[in-house]
Amino acid sequence: MDSILDDLRAIVAERGRSVPDEDFAIRSLWRVDHRSQPTVYERFMVYSFVMAQTVRQGCSYADFGSVRIGPWTDALIGQDAREVRGLSVEEDIAILDAAFGALPRRPAETHVIDGWPEQKALRRAELIVGETMRLLAHGGRRVAQIGVMGNLIHHLRGEDVDLTASDFDPDLIANGILGVPVVSGDESPRLVAESDVALVCGETLASQTLGELVSAAHEHGTKLVVFAVTGCHFAEEYCRTFGIDTVISEPQPQYLFQGPSTLEIYRR
Repeated sequence: MDSILDDLRAIVAERGRSVPDEDFAIRSLWRVDHRSQPTVYERFMVYSFVMAQTVRQGCSYADFGSVRIGPWTDALIGQDAREVRGLSVEEDIAILDAAFGALPRRPAETHVIDGWPEQKALRRAELIVGETMRLLAHGGRRVAQIGVMGNLIHHLRGEDVDLTASDFDPDLIANGILGVPVVSGDESPRLVAESDVALVCGETLASQTLGELVSAAHEHGTKLVVFAVTGCHFAEEYCRTFGIDTVISEPQPQYLFQGPSTLEIYRR
C-alpha cells in the first residue's frame, strides 16, 4: 500500500475531530463499469470505478471488472469511513476519499463546466493544461504526461512543449496516441525526473506509484500537476502535506454524466 494512504488516514483522523461523527457514516457504495470514447482525441476507455458516499462521494478508478460490490460489502454501510477498509486498494481509496469529503475545503479556484460530455471533456482538458502551462512559465518546456489522457495530449500538442508520455496500457505502448510515443508506466519516475513539469493522473494512487513520482519530482526539481478524479477530496492535502504544486480535482458527478460538473483547483 502506498504510504500516502497511511498518511492520509492519520490526517483525516486528526482533522475529523471537529466534524460530527455522523458525517463520516458510509451511506452507499457503487460500482460502475463503462466503455466509452467521449471525444475523438481520447483513447477507447474500458474502466470500472467504485464510489463510496458519506456526505459526498469518494471515487477510485480500477481495471474493468476488478472491483465488486455485493452482499459481502453490506457490513460497510453505516460504518465510519475513517476507520474501515474495503476489499481492494480501490475500495480503500474510495472510502477514504469519502471521509475526506466530509471535511471543509478551500480551493483556490472553482470552475463549473456544463454541456455534453464531449464539451466538458475538452473544457476540463483546457483547464488542466492551462495549469500545466502556468507552472511551465517559470522556466523550461519539457512536459511528461503520466497516465495518458488523449484530451490532455491533444491540448499539449498545441503548445510549444517537448512532450513525453507513459502508461501501462499495452496498446498505447505499442501504438502511441495522436502521434506521441508512449513508454511503459515502469519508466514514469524517469520521465518525471527528466521533465520540467509532470502532469500526472490521480489513478497513480490506485496503482501505488504516486509516492515514487512525488519523490522523483522533489529530488529533481520537477513541478507536479495532479488531475484527480480518483481521490479527488485529497487535493488540498496533496498540496499542503505532500508538496504537490497544483491539483485539479473533479468531484462527482464527473464529466461523463449529463449536467454541470465542478472542477476545483488547489495550489501549493
